[in-house]
Amino acid sequence: MGQSRMYLFTSPTCPHCHSARILIGNYRKKRDDFVFKEISTATHEGQKLSRKFGIMSVPTFIIKGQGDPIGLRGLQSEKALDKYLDLSYGIEKEEGKKRGFKIGKFRFKF
Repeated sequence: MGQSRMYLFTSPTCPHCHSARILIGNYRKKRDDFVFKEISTATHEGQKLSRKFGIMSVPTFIIKGQGDPIGLRGLQSEKALDKYLDLSYGIEKEEGKKRGFKIGKFRFKF
């Protein structure tokens, strides 16, 4: 099984993106079983990928693993990142009613 990938879309003008960077920095010290990349929407690459993934706000996390990619809008908790990273590996199953919406092949959770 390959490693899951987690992308964090940020913007230099976003007041919450700094907190998301701190969160992921601490989280990566706790858990290192995924590949991480931060993507700034202020760059050409970031704008292109934002359009491709349908990202309308930052911070947004995209987790790509075995199943459908998972999008998480807004600042998340370590508990939420654990849950959805485990889902991306097939370790945990999603229970109950699904909350969120789907754009293309991405399901956004809230």
